Formats: sequence, C-alpha cells, structure tokens
Amino acid sequence: MQRPPRLVRAPRRGIGLLALALVSFLGARAHAQGVTGRVVMTTDRSEVPVGQPFRLQIRADVTGADVDNFEPPSLDGFDVQSRQISRPVQFRFGFGGQQQVVQSTTIHTYTLVPQRAGRFDLQPATVTAGAQTFQSSPITIVVGGGGTPPTSPTPANPTQPDPGVPQTNPLPGSRTIAVDGAQVDAQAFIRTVADNAAPYVGEQVTVSVYLYTRASIRSAPQVVREPTADGFWVHDLLPPQRTLDAQTQSIQGLTYRVYLIRRFAAFPLREGELTIGAPEMTLQTGSLFDILGNNGNQGQIHRTGVAVRLDARPLPNARPNAVVGEYTIENTIDRDQVRTGDAITMTAVVRGSGNVRDITFDLPAIDGLQILPPRYEDQIEQPADRVGGSRRAEWLIVPQRPGTYEIPALTLNAFNPENGTYREVQGPAIRFTAAGNAIAPVDDPAPDPAPEETPEATQDEPEAPTFGPMRNRSDLQRSVPPVSGQWWFLLLLIGMPVLAITGAFAVRQRRALAARPKTTNPKKRLAEAASKARAGETRAFYGTVAATLKQAVEAKLGEAVGGLTHDGLRQQLRQRGLHQDVVRRLIDELESCDFARFSSAGGSQQEMQQTLERAQALLNDLDGFRPQEAA
Repeated sequence: MQRPPRLVRAPRRGIGLLALALVSFLGARAHAQGVTGRVVMTTDRSEVPVGQPFRLQIRADVTGADVDNFEPPSLDGFDVQSRQISRPVQFRFGFGGQQQVVQSTTIHTYTLVPQRAGRFDLQPATVTAGAQTFQSSPITIVVGGGGTPPTSPTPANPTQPDPGVPQTNPLPGSRTIAVDGAQVDAQAFIRTVADNAAPYVGEQVTVSVYLYTRASIRSAPQVVREPTADGFWVHDLLPPQRTLDAQTQSIQGLTYRVYLIRRFAAFPLREGELTIGAPEMTLQTGSLFDILGNNGNQGQIHRTGVAVRLDARPLPNARPNAVVGEYTIENTIDRDQVRTGDAITMTAVVRGSGNVRDITFDLPAIDGLQILPPRYEDQIEQPADRVGGSRRAEWLIVPQRPGTYEIPALTLNAFNPENGTYREVQGPAIRFTAAGNAIAPVDDPAPDPAPEETPEATQDEPEAPTFGPMRNRSDLQRSVPPVSGQWWFLLLLIGMPVLAITGAFAVRQRRALAARPKTTNPKKRLAEAASKARAGETRAFYGTVAATLKQAVEAKLGEAVGGLTHDGLRQQLRQRGLHQDVVRRLIDELESCDFARFSSAGGSQQEMQQTLERAQALLNDLDGFRPQEAA
C-alpha cells in the first residue's frame, strides 16, 4: 500500500521550521546584545618627507547594526591620490527585511602625499551605526622638509630661469612678495608671464597665465575674464581639450600648486606701449573629503591678475615688404602657353616661422595683362610653441593681346630680431606666352547725325498714320480662376490646423520619451569600462562604472536619479524596498568611483578589476529587485 504524500513531507517541514526558529533566535540574541563597535586608525609611517606618499588606514568593526555614516579626519595639507574600501568580514542571519547584522568589518585605505612640512594632528575618524557613534584615537604625522616632490619641474638649463617658475627674493619679516607684478598671498594668486618685454612689431611674444593655489581644487578654474590683447594678433598655443595638471613650487617656504591656464602667441601690430589685460578667475577649493568631513576647508576663491605692459619697437631701417621671421618662397604657374582672353593661375607659397598673415604681395601693372586681386589661404602651425606655417596666394591673370609676358620675382625682406639684420627672399620670375587675336575694346557706337530738313523732303514725307477712337475703360478677364476658387484650397485651409496639432502632439511625445530614463545593456557598459581599464583611462573607467550602476537603478525604479545626492538615493532605495546591504554596497561603490575620478592619481589594474567584479555583483542583485510603489 502506497504511503500518503503528507507523511513523506512532514520531516522536511519540521527541519525547515527548526532552522527558522534557530535563525530567529540567533538574530534576536544579537539584537538583544545591543550595538558595539571599534574604530582603529593607523599609518605605515609617522614621519614622512614632503612629496613622498604614505598610507593611512581606518578599520571599523561593528556588531549588531549597519554602518550608517563614515567621516574621515580632515586631510588638509595632504594630496589624496587614491582611496579604497574593503569589507573582509560580514555575517548576517534572517531572511528578507528581517535580516540582522551579527558582525561587519569595513576598511578605508588612503594614499596621501604631504604638501608642506610641519606637524599634523589628525582628529579621530567617526563611524555611526544603530544611532550610536564610535571614534578612533587621534594620530600625529610629522612631515619633514628634506623630501623633494616628484612632480617638481627642473629647468632644462640651470642658467636660464624657467618662465613657469617664479624667481623670488624673500623679504625679511614679510609674507607677501611680488612676482612679475603679481601679489603673492597665502591662498592663491594669478601670474601672467611674457617672454619678451620689448618686441619688434610683428615679432612673437609668448604669454602664459598661471594659477598658484595652496589648497586643492575640486574642478577646473572658471575664467571670468580673459586676458585682453588689444593691438595684437593672437594665436592660442594650448589644445582646446586637455588635462589640467599641476606642478609643485615653493615660494618663501610655502608650497603652491601651479596650473597653466592659458598660453598664446601675441604679435604686436603697431609700435608703442601695448597691454596684456589682467585675467580674472574663480576657483572652488577643497576636496571631496573636506565635504564629507564638514571641516569648512572648502569654498570659492576669486582672484584678479595683473596687467602686463610691453613696449613694441618699430623695425629698424624699414624696407618694403618687410616681415619678421624666416621664410622661403615658391612661385609657379599652371601653364606657360595660353590663348588671349583665357585665364592662367599663378600660385605663390610662402613657408617659414612667424606671422605668415602679415605677408602680402602687390604685383605691378603689366601692359596687356589683366591681373585680378589674389586669394589667400593660410595654414598655421606651432612646433615648440613657435607660430609659423604657410600662406598660399593665387592670382588669375588674363592676357588681353598676344605676346610673351614676364611677371617679376616676388620679394620679401625677412627681419631677424635676434641679430637685427634683413635677408632678402625671392621666388623665381614667371614667363608665359599668349597667342590669338587681341581682345578689342567694346565702345558705345556714336549716334548718327540727324539729317537736315529741306522743304522738298518735307513735301515728300508720307502722311502720319491715323488711329481709331480711344477707349477710357477696359474689361479684363482672368485666364485662370483665382486660388480661392480651386478645389484644394478648402482642403488646405482645414488641413493646416490639423497638421499643427498633430506636430505639437508628436513633439510632446518625443519630449516625454526623451525624459524617460535611458535603458542600456549593463553588460555592454561594463565591457566598455573594462576596455577603458585596459587602456589605462582611469577617470573614464570609474565614470563609466558609476553611470552603469545609476542607469541600472533608473531602469528598475522607472525614474531618473541623477539629480539625487548619495543620501537622497539611499533613502529612495530603502523606501522602494531594496535590501539594506545592497543599498550600502551600491552607495559605497558610487562614492569610491567619485573619489577615484577626482583624485590626483588613478588606481592600479588590480583595483579596477576588483571594481568590475563588485559592480557585476551589484547588477546581479538589482536583477532580482522588484521595487515597491512610491509613497
């Protein structure tokens, strides 16, 4: 006789109930014991020279609750090169929303570089969990002045001062000094450098604008006012898209970060005193750590530079067609035989270093030739920040009568500002032959003289023609009916409003579709991030990972989250029912990506590979997430 099915399942159900009771008992016991925690802050070295990196580690062991907030100490005086978060230990009991934390360990590791010498007392790190706060012990780091920052630039020639490095003489008992007219203060200042204070008219002057700041900046400085250059022809020497890197300089015992903001070539167009106007900038100081720590070391700084005055000199012993620089001339013609009335093209190409736009040619008037004004085409180059290139000039020349013609050689007088001498540069003379009939000038024919009237001629003239009666009214009839009488006019009159309404509805629907969160394949985005990691594009890698996680969340919630802060996103996800552990891991990963993107140095290949693995695990957790309806 076959046993009833319920007798077979009964032992399994009993085991499940026993396991559930045991888990609930352990979770309740852990909760009953309260929340305990310990925070330890350590460093691999307590004494470090300026510019040498060291490691700071903060370990938080918490039992009985999740970590709600983590505040590192103020890191003012240090450059944060990297930050890592790891969780080697974590135990939980329970199911669904009833899970209880038994124990968790979180380790924050920072790589820091001291900016200046001195004694730094780091305040305790703070961790909040289960409405309780735990702190570490403070730690002291002594920074010596014997180290040399690895990013400090060294002039190629020790006898020649580097234009980007201020040469200063400290004033006894003073903390403010002048560098090229710029007032140096303890926070930030702008310095404008011109490599030639007395150029010749047409000679290149390289102008560089530097920003000196002691505090770290959160974003690229905003140039409120560009340096003006009235009386100059200006050409930018920096690419439009570039990375804003800093060099470290020491002025009167203070360490500054130096950023190259602008560099351009300025060519004086007239003699006399000319001015490079004072630039004006706004920068956001502080780092993301300062914002988390709420230590007040971040803010907005507004600085105005100092104008630079130049004395432009005229060219000595001015010659015709005088230009500044070194050039060569190539002169060609498209054919050496032509029919009269047809046009030939003569081309002159001038190459060299200098302002090629200053070069112009005036061909002399040649009897029998019609020479049209030239057309110029410039190609500017800037090898080693020296402006040059080529200027191409084309003339159309039309022979009016047959013969052999010669166009004289094109000549330039190139002035060398280093030795103050001229060099004559010539292209070859051009000869060509025109054949055919001469083009006769077109003149207006003279009117025939009026014949003299004689009595006999008057008598022989025919009688004047006669006309019928004149009419003072005319009845005009249309050959075609008016537009308003056409069959399609009424249809068009009715259809235009309909088309307008349909178009407005289509635009509204398109905007609604554009406002919806974009859904992309997360696996493809992670593959794209992996390729950026292999290429060493650290910032692009972390930006792609963060964007992938946010898009996955938006796809689940059905709404955009890009405008939410991390705290706002945490509350939103908890309200929609996402598990607390997944929420915490997601927020930590987004914060880690932000730190890695804005730190001065990127992570290693191993760190980026671990980031990909954590991101993939988060995407797997989000796949099974079913959000609750928003309250």
